Amino acid sequence: MRWRRGQADPDPAASMALLNEVLDPPLGPGYDSAARSRTEQGLPASSGTRTWLMFGTTLVLGVLLTTAAVTLRTPDPAEAAGRAQLVERIEQVERVGDERSVQVDALRTEVGELERAAIVADSGGSGDAIAAAAVRAGGTAVTGPGVQITLYDAEQPADDTPGEDAEPERINSRDLQLVVNGLWRAGAEAVSVDGHRLTSTSAIRFAGQAIIVDFRGLTPPYDIVAIGAPEELTTELTSGATGAYLQEIERQLGLRSEVTAARELTVGPGVRLSTRLGTIPSGEAPPAPTPGVLPDRHPRGEEPR
Repeated sequence: MRWRRGQADPDPAASMALLNEVLDPPLGPGYDSAARSRTEQGLPASSGTRTWLMFGTTLVLGVLLTTAAVTLRTPDPAEAAGRAQLVERIEQVERVGDERSVQVDALRTEVGELERAAIVADSGGSGDAIAAAAVRAGGTAVTGPGVQITLYDAEQPADDTPGEDAEPERINSRDLQLVVNGLWRAGAEAVSVDGHRLTSTSAIRFAGQAIIVDFRGLTPPYDIVAIGAPEELTTELTSGATGAYLQEIERQLGLRSEVTAARELTVGPGVRLSTRLGTIPSGEAPPAPTPGVLPDRHPRGEEPR
């Protein structure tokens, strides 16, 4: 190898010229050449046509967008008129429905009075006996002192692991049945569940995840109203057999309940009343819940949780 004296080291910047031209060009080569050509001819480097074209395009786009926005925000007169007519018809039908409901209530009251008068005249009985029988059958509303108990589903645990399909416990028909039976045993004169009056033909069932009373679905929380002696009913729901059951399901399953005594409550009449042939049951009454023992909460023939 021969060492060449006096040879200058290559300039490092020279090797970066191509890279600088690619990364940081002041103008495209074509634009630069056109500008020099116009300058050599004594003309300005730019004709200004591009600026006016961009300004015009921007103006047209702005007008189009503004027109579209105004058109979308302005309601269609025909659609607005149709909507107004529909709202008016709905309000008219609601008013007619309210008037008919008042008429139905008045006629129901009149029919009830005529029925009681006819029964008293035919049987020679007293009106008080007929009224008491109507209360026991659930044919008339009852107002008086009593208690209200509200049953709540369990809440979702705060420390639940994300991704786990763990549903909280829910109140089912068995729970409502035990509470209602406890109220009857404590001397309740009338009982309703979520506003539905319970009669001798009422049924509390559990279908899937829904509780139905007389084929009408209920939604939690469940309010049970009972007319009777508040002291006796409250004792049954707090320290009696029913109270022990409620405390047990709250301790084991997180199903809360609240009991409130009131001087005046109202239980409406039943809506599914019909005359049937009655028979005296030969079996014994259902036993009361055993304190400290949680019975089977899945009624027969019904789907478990």
